[in-house]
This record gives sequence, C-alpha cells and structure tokens, in this order.
Amino acid sequence: MEFGWVALVIICVIVYAVVCWEIKKRNFHPEIFAFMGPCLMVRTSRTGIFDVLARFRRTFLVYGTLGVVVVAACSVLMTVMIIVTAYLTMLIQPDPSPIIQPQNLLLIPGVNDFVPSTFAVWFALVFAVVIHEFGHGLLSRVEKIRVKYTGILALVIPIGAFVEPDEEEIEKSPLATKLRMFAAGITNNLVVGAICILALILLLGMVVPGTVPFVQGVYEGYPADLAGMQPGTVILAIDGVPVANTTDISTLLAGTIPGQTIQVLGEYKGVQQMYDITLTSVPPDITGSSAGNTTSGFMGVLYGDPQAITDTLHAWTHPETLGDVLVSALNFLVLPFSSLAGSSSFGMLVTDTPDPAFLSAPFDGFWEIIHVLYWCAWVNILLGTFNALPIGPLDGGQMLREGVKSFLAKRGKEEYALPLCSVITNLLIVVIIIPIIMPYFFR
Repeated sequence: MEFGWVALVIICVIVYAVVCWEIKKRNFHPEIFAFMGPCLMVRTSRTGIFDVLARFRRTFLVYGTLGVVVVAACSVLMTVMIIVTAYLTMLIQPDPSPIIQPQNLLLIPGVNDFVPSTFAVWFALVFAVVIHEFGHGLLSRVEKIRVKYTGILALVIPIGAFVEPDEEEIEKSPLATKLRMFAAGITNNLVVGAICILALILLLGMVVPGTVPFVQGVYEGYPADLAGMQPGTVILAIDGVPVANTTDISTLLAGTIPGQTIQVLGEYKGVQQMYDITLTSVPPDITGSSAGNTTSGFMGVLYGDPQAITDTLHAWTHPETLGDVLVSALNFLVLPFSSLAGSSSFGMLVTDTPDPAFLSAPFDGFWEIIHVLYWCAWVNILLGTFNALPIGPLDGGQMLREGVKSFLAKRGKEEYALPLCSVITNLLIVVIIIPIIMPYFFR
C-alpha cells in the first residue's frame, strides 16, 4: 500500500473517531444515532417497506417455512462437516496450511490474502448483510412482530445493515414464528446466492474463444523471459507487422534465425509495450505450436488455448452428474484460494486478470459484472451457511435454543435449555478450532 493511501486511511479513522466521540458526548439525536461497540448505527423507525411487502403474508409464510427446513438441513450438514474435518485433522495430522493464517480467518478484503479489496467484494459484503437483515425485518412484520428500527451499520465506512425487532414480542411469539423469523436471513442469503450462480452460468455461456495470440506462459531463462514479457501478454505485432493469431506468429518466425533480434509489440493489462527479443534456437525437448519450425528462431513462450479454457468452463458450469455437481460446488468455493494462489485457470471470475484477453466477451463491462455476481454468490452462500451453525448468537444457534426450550418446556425441564445449548456451542467452537491449531502441534 502506498504511503498516500495509508495517510488517507489514518485521516478517515481519526475523523470517524472524532465524529463518534462528539455524537456520544452530546447525546446527539439518540433516536437516530446509536453504537454497537465501535460501530456507529444510523437508524430510522420508518420501516414501511416491510409493511408493504407483508401484505403478501401467505406467500412469505410458505417461504419462511421452507426456509426453516432448508436452514435446519444446512445446520446439520455444516455441523457434520466440521466434525469430520476435525476428525480427519487428528487422523491424518497434516502440515499447517498457508490458507489457515490468522488474517485469513476474517472475511476482510485486503486483510485476507485471498479476498481482494475490489469494488465487487465490498459491494458483495454490504449487499449480503443488507439481504440478511432484510429477511429478518420482513418476516418479523409478516409474523406481526413490530420492527423498532432499521438502518446502516458503519465502521469508518458503511459495512452493513441491521434490523431491530421488538424482543418482547418475539419472546411471546409461538415457536414456528420464531423459527421462521430467525431463518429468514439465512434463507435470503442462500436464495440470492443461488440466483447469482444461475446468472453467472447464463452469462458465462455467452463467452466464446478469442483468436488473439495470448501468452499463457513464459519459459524461464529464454528470450521472452529475458526481455521482461509476462504471462498474460497479448502479442499485437512483430517487427511492425500486425498479428491476429498464433498462425500469423508462426509464419513470421519461420523466416527468422537464432540470434536475430525482433521487436514484439505486446499488451499487458491494457498497457502496450515494445519488447526487443533476441531469438534462440528451439530446445530439443520443446515441441508444439510454441516452438514453431525447429530451424527458426524461438521466443520461449507458450500460447493459451482459448477453446480448451471455454470447454473446461462450460463443463464446470454445466455439470451432468451428481459427482460433477459436487466437483463444481467445490471448485466454486475454493476458487478465490486457488486462483489467487495461481493454481486455477479461472482467475478472471474472481478479480481483474489478463486472462480474458483470449476469451471473447459479449459486451463491454462483461467481466466487471461477472466479478460482482461471483462475489455476491460466494459471500451470500458462505454468510448463510456459517450463520446456520447451531452456535450461540448465530441464527442457527438461536433456532436451536428456541427448539430446545420448547421441547424441554413441554416436559417441565426448561431450565436445562440454556445450559445445554451453551455446552453445544462450546463443543462446536472447540471442534472448529481443532483443524486450525492442531496442525501446528504435529510439526
């Protein structure tokens, strides 16, 4: 990060702290401004949007009931997964993963090594929180529970939204009402995530292979590498002669000899650059289109295969069997880690990369839309599934607490509900921590 940005961040934090101090000191409009720890809550009691949508009460009751079923299934599945993960960690005793570092446990763009600080990521985070809280507010009104406040949560910058239903009315509500209200945020996240995935599939189906000569790799120590050419460069011309595909390049190189210097005009991340490349002879262990005629000059580059990439992308977004679906889902979840670590061909879905140069997008701004859709899908699904865990203050934990209270109340043992839920929460927290810290004890 450049010093100028560091100074700007420090100034923004100081201004935020001063403003919050003054608001708190002067008790300035307490009906609008409140605090949740270091976060500033800018709230309003005007919640009419929920009342308007609550007119479709029957539809949202069905939606909420289905949501309870989905969240319960998700809660069980996530619990089983973390238990199995902890068991396998103890059984296999793996080395510490570079992914599981303290900063990577937080979904903070720019702090997490695998979550870039881009517009798409920040938009997805705020959007996911707004969608989540909106679900709680809507189902509260559908269930005729008063919503006292709704608003924006800020920590220097807006980081999300919140809804405050009347807790006394919630406490008096029947179990089904509570479950639907608590599950609504998770349901919204999962539904929106699924919609974004569907939109991704439809848009990515419009991508076709490009024809530009795209440098996918550069052989270390060979002419292109020595000239400073980077993977991701698009070759535009050689010695002033425009090239439109790899066939054009092969034709031009066929007339060269080892030791000859050529000028290659390339474009990397939108910036054109001229490379003076002194060709060498083709190594005996290299064959294929990147080598060309074995008696001609050799640049030392490996060209991308757009058709292979689009075929793989199509197979990934259009799974045919249950096994393919599971593989696609796994690829979707790990893509930020694999692509930013350089082990995936689909980095263009996550952040700006030169890779789209060899794919033909249907319109301007296409990849920016893809980035927003991908991160909206990823963040909503992760936020939803995480909140489904039956842990303490999470929505899944509150659903578990209400369910256990209702079950034990019918048997005259309601006083055991909170201690039991507390034990479950603590056990699950330990199980989650095991895969994080135990590999360091196996060294």
